[in-house]
Amino acid sequence: MKMRLVALGLAAGLVPAVALACGTCIEDKVAATYDWDVVQQASARRHVVVFAAVEAPADAKALASAAARVPGVDRASVRTADSPRALSFALDPKRASPKAALAAIERAPGLSGVRLTLVRVMR
Repeated sequence: MKMRLVALGLAAGLVPAVALACGTCIEDKVAATYDWDVVQQASARRHVVVFAAVEAPADAKALASAAARVPGVDRASVRTADSPRALSFALDPKRASPKAALAAIERAPGLSGVRLTLVRVMR
């Protein structure tokens, strides 16, 4: 009996495990728009970098333009990605909170129906 359990354990260990990846994990959203220079410059200024998931199709230029107009957002730091749909930007937390900045972007003209979900804030 003990020998069967050992054999079963070994056989189970030899069967490759199936890892299911969703492709839209938090890390994927962050990686899609991550820019090392933006993170370093934001850190030096005591700003944060906001990463968000874009929950509905949106024109990348319109999204970037809307983000750049939000008070506290460093215009040069705005990054967008189509796959997975994501947005990131450096933000002065003294001027706006990450959630308030995302809400302002959602309300921008030309972005009707776009929903942004806060994924991560790097300090």
